[in-house]
Amino acid sequence: MLPFIAYLIKLSLGLTTVSLFYHLVLRRLTFYDWNRWYLLIYSLLAFCIPFIDVSSSVSQLSTAHHFQFIERIPSIHYVPETPAVATNVEPIRSFDTEEIICYLVLFGIAIMIGRFLMHINFYARLRRNAQLVSDEEIKLYHLAKNVSPFSFGNSIFYNPDLHKPEELKDIILHEYVHVRQKHTLDVIWSELLCIVNWFNPFAWLIRHAIRQNLEFIADRKVLENHADIRQYQYLLLKVAGVPEYKIVNPFGFSSIKQRIIMMNKTKSPKFFLTLFLFTVPLLVFLLAAFRSDLAQLISKDPHRTTYGYGNQSKRPTRLPKKAVFIAGIILDARTSKPVSGYPLTISFEDKDLKTVLTDKNGYYYVEMPAIAADTGAPYGQIVYFASFGVKEFIEYAYPESYSADLQGWSGFGVTFLPTRSDRKNGFKIDFYGVPKSLFFNQYKSGDIKGGISALLNKEMGVFITEHNLKIDFKKAYPWPKDVFTKFKNGYFDRNKELIGYDDLTQFYLNGNKATYQAINKAFENYPYVIDQAHSFKNRARNGLCAEVFYVTFPMHKPAPPAALLKGNVEEKNASTFDLATLKREPYLLDGFRQVYGIGSNLMPLKNELRKVVLFKGQLARYYDPDRDRIWWIETRPETEVFERPDLALFK
Repeated sequence: MLPFIAYLIKLSLGLTTVSLFYHLVLRRLTFYDWNRWYLLIYSLLAFCIPFIDVSSSVSQLSTAHHFQFIERIPSIHYVPETPAVATNVEPIRSFDTEEIICYLVLFGIAIMIGRFLMHINFYARLRRNAQLVSDEEIKLYHLAKNVSPFSFGNSIFYNPDLHKPEELKDIILHEYVHVRQKHTLDVIWSELLCIVNWFNPFAWLIRHAIRQNLEFIADRKVLENHADIRQYQYLLLKVAGVPEYKIVNPFGFSSIKQRIIMMNKTKSPKFFLTLFLFTVPLLVFLLAAFRSDLAQLISKDPHRTTYGYGNQSKRPTRLPKKAVFIAGIILDARTSKPVSGYPLTISFEDKDLKTVLTDKNGYYYVEMPAIAADTGAPYGQIVYFASFGVKEFIEYAYPESYSADLQGWSGFGVTFLPTRSDRKNGFKIDFYGVPKSLFFNQYKSGDIKGGISALLNKEMGVFITEHNLKIDFKKAYPWPKDVFTKFKNGYFDRNKELIGYDDLTQFYLNGNKATYQAINKAFENYPYVIDQAHSFKNRARNGLCAEVFYVTFPMHKPAPPAALLKGNVEEKNASTFDLATLKREPYLLDGFRQVYGIGSNLMPLKNELRKVVLFKGQLARYYDPDRDRIWWIETRPETEVFERPDLALFK
């Protein structure tokens, strides 16, 4: 699932929870100021909570008996489109559906922004045509139009011809409360809330609640200075029904009935203020429900699940001390459908121990005691399972070991397996895995087999999306010609291997940040297979690349011809040489080019400098065709400097 969609889902769920708590618990209370701050703060928190991952804290707390209930709160990790192991959707369809949803949401936001700007424009035109009658701290404007009195910012607008002097006193006092308490900020926030969440009805309910509660606050202040409550209510009825500007605080807010009900309502006892204490567990619930959420999706690698490894050396006490757990899911590489009835034979030291078949969901699970090796190696040092006698699908094998069960990387596999005919068409085994520590470090008791299956299915959507991306690329680019090809949101190399994503991978050319197009341009005339000396890929544990480095020059060269040295060498005093120069200009250290990302990339120390020489002109271009200056730095004895030129010749 795309991070943007996952965020919108969690934002919507957060706003829904905030709205429901207000309407079910707080709305009928007369603590209007408390309600105001609840609506503002918690609607703002709904935007922030999806970014907060409390998984580690929850894990620590839940180890105590009194906090185990936290683990029972459902974790809203992501919402899969279909059950991952039984999907019938074509590979490209899932991606396009999410993309369409993103475009629809953004299109709606654009329309809502236009609507908001239109209301701003209406207000600006109305203000230009209004007559300023008081330019004090709070400005008063007279209008010639038939509009309801309203306030915005520090200004109050009304038509004096539509109201009696005694009515204007209450009207101005009502709007004065809005101005003094800066209710305009609340109104603008409610509008922004609906701009981003235009598709969420609960966002509109919060908007209505914010505006209505502001009227409750202003009405209460007026009635504190008003002897006749009925006269004030008649005034409200008189101005009701007049069209209002959506971004202002209108005196005749349309929900007149509810305002009158709240005016006649008995003041809530202070005891009911304790209900606001329940907003704390409400916040805890949202944080717990969104654990392992968006913070994971927008991390370095939003397309591949990043797993915490934690303390893998300590084996859970409720597990057999010497047991091997083998589990995984096998899917058809072409259709991503589960492969049922696939046989897996477990072997140890060339002896077949057990054969297990995948179920209808492609899932297999084996728990067996570890066996001591005859060679004296630790228990279960070599456990191996493989398929035999499968006619349709190719054979598949994977090593397992007891000693690595919770140490290092050992996982439960998700394998996309091609048929024999599909392999001829270029399909390969595509393997993903979930670390065993992710399950066992949190395991306490229960159904191990079912728990592992649930974990794999939970992560399946990410794996299927990436696998389908690889398949779609191979169909679109059977013979990629560029060093890197951008396809959808992924980068592929000439071997048709996925190396990273557009929000994960950074490219470097000759030590500087660059685009993948710049690398393609720099190597457009190079052979199809680029020498590994010109490239380096900084791979993460998941196999994708966080950084990719390329250089267009050799990292070292044979000593140059003597003719190039004459007139192109300038020796410097090593004791006075400024090392900061090497941070700005290229240099070779003891015969090897130093550049960020490739090679040793060393910076010498001041006391290590033996010789500092500046190569210029043709000599510099011998080492790098694009440079007219390059430094030659020596920190070792002359006999230990690689391919050292005869620097005595330049004198």
